[in-house]
Amino acid sequence: MRKILLFFLIWMETVFSMDLDTLINQALKNSPYISEKRIDLKIGKVTVEKSKRKKLGQIDLYGSFNRYEDPRILYPISTPVNIHNLTGAENQIIAGISYTVPIFTGFKIKRNIQISKISKKIKEIDLLLSEQMVVFNIRSIYLKILSLEKQLVSAKAYRTSLEKLKNDIQEAVNLGRKPEIDLYKVQYRIEDINYKIERIQNSIKNLKAAVKTLVGDQNIDLSNLEDIKPAKNIVLDKEFYIKKIKKLKKIKKIDLSKEISYQKMLTIKGECLPEIYFKASAQRNMGNSQYKDLWQVGIFVNYKLFDFGVRRNRYIQSKLDLEKKKIQKKKTELELIKDIDEAINRIKTYQAKIKASEKKLKYARSVEQAEKAKYEEGVSDLYNYLYAKAERFSAQAEYYDAVYNREIAIFYLKYLLEEQRYGQNN
Repeated sequence: MRKILLFFLIWMETVFSMDLDTLINQALKNSPYISEKRIDLKIGKVTVEKSKRKKLGQIDLYGSFNRYEDPRILYPISTPVNIHNLTGAENQIIAGISYTVPIFTGFKIKRNIQISKISKKIKEIDLLLSEQMVVFNIRSIYLKILSLEKQLVSAKAYRTSLEKLKNDIQEAVNLGRKPEIDLYKVQYRIEDINYKIERIQNSIKNLKAAVKTLVGDQNIDLSNLEDIKPAKNIVLDKEFYIKKIKKLKKIKKIDLSKEISYQKMLTIKGECLPEIYFKASAQRNMGNSQYKDLWQVGIFVNYKLFDFGVRRNRYIQSKLDLEKKKIQKKKTELELIKDIDEAINRIKTYQAKIKASEKKLKYARSVEQAEKAKYEEGVSDLYNYLYAKAERFSAQAEYYDAVYNREIAIFYLKYLLEEQRYGQNN
């Protein structure tokens, strides 16, 4: 019966534990940071359609009402003129419809369509980069929570051992075998670890609140988080990763921004050419119960002769913006190289810290046992025993911190290289 109950409890814990993959999948669906970028992408698609439809021109309805001080001719005079056929009215209403379509705009519409298409590609990259950012942040916070929870378990075990030690000393004091000052020394350590436990608990609460915000669900249950498997050996060759930089979406985004700047520069150059439009309209002039239907078809040409240097300055501005984008690309590449180097060194540092912490923890346990025996035999002061216990707790906390920070550093390297997939061990 006990075995069945134990199996049931383990099964319940597994069923209701929250794993990293589940959190990430929920974030990809519900995160407000990602949803915002999806809307931006939809706006980009609509913008492309809007730019394309400008080639089709526009249809306008127009109308007016005028009252004159005396009767005015209702409609324009056309030959042959017959004065008796002219109709006048003091109150006149004009209603009509017109269609205007661009024939040539100095390639402005074509450039704007191209710019909108490139902008849409940038928004697609922004969406992917936002997903990568949210996934990395969730992973990082998740691992920090796991680290703190392990440290919390260790801290509570440390407190339990101190409380047991306090009870043992109390009995010894009652028997006159230990001085009463030893009780105060232990109580001091208990108060210190109580503060550390509360600090860890508050940090966990803050981190879980951050996860809920990233996931976009304040009601998600994070009371029981599933542990992860440590990553296996990873390549730590800086040059191996630097070769991949030019293919990154971050760099592609800057290249697309450069193309937009170039297209804008060409658009401004095209403003030196005339704009040609076709326009057709039909209208009805009404007054004194009379009306006349009129229509016209025409070609309109608009040429900007002189604008006092506005176009020239805009062209210079676009050229400077293009140069700025080139510098931004170089700057981004250099920053990525620096970040990759730092990420690799961070992984190496934490790997070394894990090895050192394992040995330190092993030695700390041995020292604690030795100091305990010496104190119980009365050949050593309680301070040495308490110090050994604190060192063992500190070594255990350092070990957990190093293990999970190594995983965070690996995830960060993959995030920089846009190689992280959405499985927890990738």
